[in-house]
Amino acid sequence: MKEIQTEIQYDSPYLPILLRQAREAKGWSQESVAHGLCAVSYLSKIENGRIVPAPDLAHALARRLDLMLEDGARTKIAEKLDTFYDHKIVAFSSEEIASMERSTLVLDAKLVLYQDGELKDLRYYERFFDARQRRKYDELRFWKGHMSCQQFLERYADFEAYTFLAETCYRHHDLFASLDLWHKGLEMAQKAMNVDQMLEALSGEVVTRGILYDVEGMLEVAGQARRLALQIGSDKALDWLCYNVGASLLEADRIDEALDHLLACRSESDLLHHKLALCCEKQGKIDRAQEHIERARQLDSSIFYEVVVYRLTHPDHLREDVYKKMLEDCLQEAQDHYHRGFFLFHLRYMLDVLEARHEYKEAYGLLKRYFFTI
Repeated sequence: MKEIQTEIQYDSPYLPILLRQAREAKGWSQESVAHGLCAVSYLSKIENGRIVPAPDLAHALARRLDLMLEDGARTKIAEKLDTFYDHKIVAFSSEEIASMERSTLVLDAKLVLYQDGELKDLRYYERFFDARQRRKYDELRFWKGHMSCQQFLERYADFEAYTFLAETCYRHHDLFASLDLWHKGLEMAQKAMNVDQMLEALSGEVVTRGILYDVEGMLEVAGQARRLALQIGSDKALDWLCYNVGASLLEADRIDEALDHLLACRSESDLLHHKLALCCEKQGKIDRAQEHIERARQLDSSIFYEVVVYRLTHPDHLREDVYKKMLEDCLQEAQDHYHRGFFLFHLRYMLDVLEARHEYKEAYGLLKRYFFTI
């Protein structure tokens, strides 16, 4: 969708940022930009948001800097930003960021650059943040370890704050802290009699207990969540519970129980077929496992699916270098993009390879390098 060009408005909250950004991009000093238009000190105050310039001066400065304002609110990028602000880490292309920096989304671009580590701090931009941007900045600061849990809760003591902190601790593998935060979020939801929030908190606890291999505790909490899902008639929540409980039971080698839960899912997905393939493989039902993993590959592509295919079609895979390399790629992908339980699940397969090849020193190094740092 083509972006719409509009003249910059003299009272735009983005004017100070865009003026300074355009000036620095050209390598110009404040003196050269202000010459013949205003005092240098006056331009400094404009760039710092301390004063709003008269319309004629704003347009003169914009013209000198060849500055136009693209209406970012009318682009598809704005829709992507909604996900970004929904407590998510979202990847933006360099082209998208460049477009945002020329638009009313300039502050959002700075937050994305901060997320990606391209900007170290946003002290200059903080004064211009609205409430949503301010909260996202604090979320990113917590994610990066620049803000404590207590500091965040002092500023945002609502249910969304507890769920964000719980999910972040979960991603950072501080699982007991995550459990505590899910429980506090649940208490808040119960006091408000908000069933949707109660279900969300219980679901978070289900996943966290599964990763901690607290299978009985997970099943107990999942039972509570299931009753709530039935109460509000949420088929999506019931499917989610069936899949995640089934996946955790698979990781705990409780294969028959895992199959019962996974087969109860009503919605088809590549992840579901992947887990069903693994269950069938562990039961020795190779033909059935191949059917499920092929269906998973039809729905999506993943290194995790390819390694299962290789294992099913190469009886001597444990001693083959190709299989070992595929597992190394799986572990790297799991470490970079998935939770601790997913990593540990695939780590088992690599340890089987190293044991079969009598590479015990490498096995020790693998455990030392990954297990105590994830």
